[in-house]
Amino acid sequence: MKTWKTGEFDHARVGRGFRKFTPAEAVHGLKDVDLDRLKERGKKLILLDVDHTLVEWKGEAPAPGVSEWLTKAKEMGFQLCLISNTRRPERLMRLSESLNVAVVRGRMKPSRAMFRLALLKFQCAPSEAIMIGDQLVTDIFGANRSGIDAIWVEKMEGPEFKGTAVNRAIEGFLKTQIYKALILGKEGTGGPEVQERTLLKQLTRFIVVGGTSFVIDSFVKLVIMRFTGLGLAIGGALQGTVVQEIMRSSAPLKLASPVAGLIAWGIATFNSLIFNRSWTFEAVGKAPRAVQVRKFYVITTVAALLNIGLFSFFYNVLPGDSVLLANVLAAAIVAVWNFLGQRYYAFRAPAE
Repeated sequence: MKTWKTGEFDHARVGRGFRKFTPAEAVHGLKDVDLDRLKERGKKLILLDVDHTLVEWKGEAPAPGVSEWLTKAKEMGFQLCLISNTRRPERLMRLSESLNVAVVRGRMKPSRAMFRLALLKFQCAPSEAIMIGDQLVTDIFGANRSGIDAIWVEKMEGPEFKGTAVNRAIEGFLKTQIYKALILGKEGTGGPEVQERTLLKQLTRFIVVGGTSFVIDSFVKLVIMRFTGLGLAIGGALQGTVVQEIMRSSAPLKLASPVAGLIAWGIATFNSLIFNRSWTFEAVGKAPRAVQVRKFYVITTVAALLNIGLFSFFYNVLPGDSVLLANVLAAAIVAVWNFLGQRYYAFRAPAE
């Protein structure tokens, strides 16, 4: 289940590299764009994306409320123009005719060509125009490059052109950056202050869950390596194998350290999955469980390789039988990767 946040954006709150992708405002749909406010801001020309802004992909019937909004815009004296990347120009012309809205065609967005042609056609300055579309990478970026403010609308339900999947993937990353600039939530979605509180809560809970997983991980390793003969048995079985060549040691406990790390990781990771999903990121019901679990294990598998490698490295280079110290150093490094991966990929929280 995707999350959509509405409100205005303060570009100064976003890193310089992301400002061109940041809209002036985000709304659910075209009918939610406040025409009176656009008039107050001195806007005269409204540039409109087509697919998933006015109509569904390949469709020609306006979405509910679109026709009425267009009629009101015309009555208020706004000039309207379609700006689209559609590969079906005949359909675009039919839409232009049925909606009674002019169209400008040129190089595909985010090129500035179509935007400049529209400004020239309607004799407007960039500050007098507004672009409305559903894609950050084409509609918003192209408008911002041309000096035109942009309003970002939520994509309509339904399929879209397969090539757009690349743009959507990039958009998913961009969202995490531009939402830092959201300063006015219309539906309690909140701005940066809410996000900061959410981040702090998640980080605190992640640390608690991580602490319990660390205790479990350390306990299992100690049981294998020191409290039982299992470590010696595993190490003995690995003597004369490729593991001995890699570890460059014949000591049984040294050879057993990667295996102990793998077993401990499996048990501790299951604990992390259960509690981070349901408590830390409150992701239960936000997406199919199978998808969340798959993404979680992608993140944690990479973390496991880091953990096992780092634990074995520190255990072999540090003096003495330093199981705990080696584990602390490895866990601290891996914790950063785990938190970022789970928060922004596996269990994307409601605030995201």
